[in-house]
Amino acid sequence: MSPPQGGMVLSPVTTGGGVRSQVLPTSPVPDGSPAPPHRIPVLLIGAGHDTPTSRSTLDSLACQTVEIDVVRGAVSLRRLTSEYVVLVLSGVVLDATACERAVWLLATHGDLACVTGAFAGQQVAPGLVNAAQFLVARRALAAEVLTDDVCQQSVAAAALAIGMRRNTGRSAGWLAEPVIRTCAPAEGLASVQTSGQAALRTIGLDEGLLVADGLSLSAIPVQQLRRVTRPALTVRPPACAGMRILALFQGFPMGGYTAFNAELLPHLAALGHAVTTCTTEWWRSDWRLDRVRASSPDIHHAHAIVPPSAVPAYIDWLITSRNIKVVLLSHTFLGLHTLPYLRARHPSVAFVDYVHTDWFETGMYGSYAAMATHWEGQLDAQLATSDALVQQLTDGGCEPAALRAAHIGIDTVAWQHSGPRHAAVRGSIGASADTLVLLFSGRLSAEKRPHLAVDVAARLRDEGHDVMLIFAGNGPLFDATRAHAERAALGERCKLLGEIDESTLKYVYAAADVFIAPSEIEGIARSLYEAMSMGCVPVVSDVGGQRELVVPGTGSLVPADRDDATRYVDGVRPFFDRAVRARASAASRAHIVAHFDSRVTVTKVCETLALARTRRRSRQAVVPPAMAEELAVMSIEIMRRHVLRSVGR
Repeated sequence: MSPPQGGMVLSPVTTGGGVRSQVLPTSPVPDGSPAPPHRIPVLLIGAGHDTPTSRSTLDSLACQTVEIDVVRGAVSLRRLTSEYVVLVLSGVVLDATACERAVWLLATHGDLACVTGAFAGQQVAPGLVNAAQFLVARRALAAEVLTDDVCQQSVAAAALAIGMRRNTGRSAGWLAEPVIRTCAPAEGLASVQTSGQAALRTIGLDEGLLVADGLSLSAIPVQQLRRVTRPALTVRPPACAGMRILALFQGFPMGGYTAFNAELLPHLAALGHAVTTCTTEWWRSDWRLDRVRASSPDIHHAHAIVPPSAVPAYIDWLITSRNIKVVLLSHTFLGLHTLPYLRARHPSVAFVDYVHTDWFETGMYGSYAAMATHWEGQLDAQLATSDALVQQLTDGGCEPAALRAAHIGIDTVAWQHSGPRHAAVRGSIGASADTLVLLFSGRLSAEKRPHLAVDVAARLRDEGHDVMLIFAGNGPLFDATRAHAERAALGERCKLLGEIDESTLKYVYAAADVFIAPSEIEGIARSLYEAMSMGCVPVVSDVGGQRELVVPGTGSLVPADRDDATRYVDGVRPFFDRAVRARASAASRAHIVAHFDSRVTVTKVCETLALARTRRRSRQAVVPPAMAEELAVMSIEIMRRHVLRSVGR
């Protein structure tokens, strides 16, 4: 008997009906014909045949990275032959890798009944509203739970999640990195939510038990790599006129490292290269990621898909399924330590490392520049962000013939102020035409020494200067920096804006006069390129390759060997003179435009990737398989313990 409209029936399926299927975007499958097992059937539920909401969902399904069959109308799960089945509510727009990632999560976590996921840009607790819109399950288990008639209703996915929890005691797994780009219409969701809550009350089940949220971090140390049986998926690699590149990054945390990556990958895609991106570590992974997604949506977060010991297997899958020719690594601890394992698995693939800075943070993994020298024998070419860093790597033993400097650069057309300083912005922060506005732009963390910027502003105020200090950025020292400014009694002369979007940041740069960066260590700060391109006069520490940008006439370089504001005060003082400041501002932008436009950087990166492919043909360094796996295991365990420590477990 059919349930009332909007209600749920959770009894086992009894009889199968004729399958009326339509396959999109491929050719139709005859009625009753099962889809090939390597294609995932996607049940589009609660949809008319041709409505705006269903069309938006179909468009996103047509862009999935794996082969699927979209099924609408009556369907018997028992007649399908695939291992997995996907349920999507009409109106939902999925991330391009949603189905692929969900199947891998389910395939590598036997304790899960099904998989759902997060919404982009929304802090919504895992629960019924997620499962009702997107759910991936093992087809055989789903067939035991759902009746044929419920499969046609908008409550189908929610009913399946509830039924599996009731029948098996297992919850739905959670893809923390967003799989749903756009949610279904609110009016449709409301009825599904009401029906689902009623079904939960009927069986006495708490919604909080429906989805299992949390890190997959066992208390047992990792001792060997996970042997993974790959799901039967067929990947649809994008058209490619150039190289097929896998970008392995630690993540997409806020900062210059990410800002550069978020510009580089779209540039590579615009040149005809096919780019797959994979993050490997438990860092923030969404800052400016939408910029990459717009040009190269094949994005994966390995740590949020498979258990830690299976991350190498997932990277191996990406290389194989995408026919990758070059792997570009950058500041990925796991990626570097997995090099011998990946090289043994893929002897024809070239590997290139891009070092941004010789940065070392207590409690983390160590200097990435030092790692680059350790792993030089496993790399086909190397990139660094400055001539100074190239020299450091060469001194450490890296082969000069395979090492190139590729300054991170800046799009000098996008990063310029159009006309006079923005009086409205200056007015909004309480700065007059005579106020010297100091700007600190970047991550508020120990190595950036934001407290020194506060001390500089306080000293200049005490000298009688009209000065204001602006902080644009967030970080672990945000609250401590605010407290330090309060102790210095700067009051309204110090503003902490927090994390702001790029367009707003450009206004702030345009309203500032002097860019101050008293960092203890840098490669070359991305924010320094931005500031100088916008005409801000730099007063920065003489570390890393900063002197390659701050040449005579553009600003002040300050020795960074002392945690002392005096030298920075001396560096700022000349620029209270308007004429001196104007000349330095013009010289700063001219130097960046002439030598550090991002187009030059992209050319150097592409040349180095091509060099790596050429060198790969003559480099066959092989580490014994057991040792290669042990190195990967050790790096996973170090990462795992770091995460456990950071979350207090």
